Amino acid sequence: MDKIVTFLQGIHLNDNQEWFLANRANYIQVFAQNAEYIQQLIPLIGKYDSTIKFHRLADCSYTLLHSSKERSIKRKYNDYIGGFFARAGKNSKYAGYYYQISPEPSDSGGSLLAVGIFNPSREVLEWFREDAVKNGSTIMELIKATGFELLERDRFTRLPKGMTIEPEYRDLLLQRHIMLVKRVGTKWFYNEKWVERTARTFQRCKPFVDYVNAIIDQHKFGRAANP
Repeated sequence: MDKIVTFLQGIHLNDNQEWFLANRANYIQVFAQNAEYIQQLIPLIGKYDSTIKFHRLADCSYTLLHSSKERSIKRKYNDYIGGFFARAGKNSKYAGYYYQISPEPSDSGGSLLAVGIFNPSREVLEWFREDAVKNGSTIMELIKATGFELLERDRFTRLPKGMTIEPEYRDLLLQRHIMLVKRVGTKWFYNEKWVERTARTFQRCKPFVDYVNAIIDQHKFGRAANP
């Protein structure tokens, strides 16, 4: 883990191609180590979420090159590494389970665990909002059971036009990302059993993940998601 954190600290401070190319050999080692973590997590998560158990590495991993979709962060290279385990793969637009290893401070929010969907489509966000108006208390109970919190990043400042909701559920309508987070710091990943511990933590979040995916399926196919 020292090699991963040291490399990420370096790329955080040196967000340029020259530094990356000079340290490419280290990146290859870091990517390979992270690939091992992902391949360990797939069967562990697959024990309680059957939509994950047949995934390959490519279904769950990302390159270091920064995505232009994250408009709030102005970087060429990401200063984090991690894995995302979602039904039908990382680009499926379904909710899933995510871990992120990142130095402190970072431009990416630091080291964390998360579940849900980052940057959902407008349609999915609208479906979630419509359900939140009807079932706010149920959603908040699901969130409470995870031990995670709503992601505050990029929140809207006003409620959607024409929508009203009880004050205690207001934050549900302000979300840009349908995602819950648990900020753990790099110390979480230094524990030699962190992979198993992470899988157990994600298991508590499966009802929330199933709930979000059920909303998507109900609108896309007129049926609930398979557990």
